[in-house]
Amino acid sequence: MLIEERVNKIKTILEEQRSASIDELAEQLMVSKDTIRRDLIKLEQKNIVKRIHGGAVLASREALIFDYQERSSRDQKVKEQMGQAAAERIKSNSSMILDSSTTVEAVIPYLQGKGILAITNSLTHATLLAQLDNSEVSILPGKLHKKQLFIYGAETVQKISEYLVDYTLLGVFAISRDGMFIHTEEEGMVKRQMVRQSKKVIALADHTKIETTGLFKICSLSELDVLVTDQMPPQEFVTALEENNVELITLKGEKNANN
Repeated sequence: MLIEERVNKIKTILEEQRSASIDELAEQLMVSKDTIRRDLIKLEQKNIVKRIHGGAVLASREALIFDYQERSSRDQKVKEQMGQAAAERIKSNSSMILDSSTTVEAVIPYLQGKGILAITNSLTHATLLAQLDNSEVSILPGKLHKKQLFIYGAETVQKISEYLVDYTLLGVFAISRDGMFIHTEEEGMVKRQMVRQSKKVIALADHTKIETTGLFKICSLSELDVLVTDQMPPQEFVTALEENNVELITLKGEKNANN
């Protein structure tokens, strides 16, 4: 097989599967692992793929940025299903911090009747939380992001540091074996502090966010307790979750409990 033909085949496989391991590519293309590694290096130099541990994803797999309305409307049914799955993990009469993501927003209706004490940096979330029976809601102080309607800044981070809650609910911008990431430091600092002030961290990510990256690292996998997603992730990522004692919950009922 000519190198151009092989490279095009690698691109096709990654477009169809979203990611692939070196072993898998070598087997499908019937060449050595070293040949695949060299091909991936060339493709990465051309910004076509991004190499990850043991394999590769398309360079375009780097997480995309959407404004609030775009984020709110994307894959709404999947978000609602993940929201329900996450809410089932929340005990009644609990305290929690909710970040400003639209995925976390989808959790809120399923908290009805749980009598929660909620803290959030989202104006939209605060309005929805206020509609829950027996809920108590606090809005964090700070600067307002006018487009995405979240509050951020040093004052926000400082106030979060004063809490210790039962749960933190985080929507995922990007996650990989290297940890959880986001595209801006200003929002990342807020999320990082939310992780630190919680007894249990529940992250929600649809499959498009897995094995992607961003500019700013929020935390390592070991700082998460539960990951809720819609599809079973690649095995190498599942293994990384297991090694870091992260419980994996998918919408199809596939579950890896690490206690």
